Amino acid sequence: MTKQAAERLIEPFYDLFRSKRRDWDAGFAVLADDWRSYYTNGRYRTKAETRPYIEGLFDLVPDINVEILHLSADGVYIAVRSELSGTPAGDFMVPHTGRSFSIMTIDVHEIGDDGRLSVLHHLEDWGAAIRQLQGSDSSQEEQ
Repeated sequence: MTKQAAERLIEPFYDLFRSKRRDWDAGFAVLADDWRSYYTNGRYRTKAETRPYIEGLFDLVPDINVEILHLSADGVYIAVRSELSGTPAGDFMVPHTGRSFSIMTIDVHEIGDDGRLSVLHHLEDWGAAIRQLQGSDSSQEEQ
């Protein structure tokens, strides 16, 4: 798969995490029916469990946004490094401070036989988000 084809495939999925571009139908259309989103090496959310999770995230962080910073495609795998940012509307991992966060995320997608995304392994730097929300992360000023 070319990098351009990979970008076209995953863009609707990432739009689910963009408050100004979210399209539920387009975002879920690129996911296989048995899609799994692994948030640990052994635990995952199914396609059906994912929409309520994202909706809950938007309730907590209404302006959440993701920006793809790097994408690599190799065979059936697409690796994405992105930046996830937002300002919680209330308590989110820590008591509400009104501060924003901006963290690195790493995603490895696998494309299934039907050409849709079948598996996602993802990692977010929530430790950095906590430090930023508490005001104790001086590295945020360097960004």
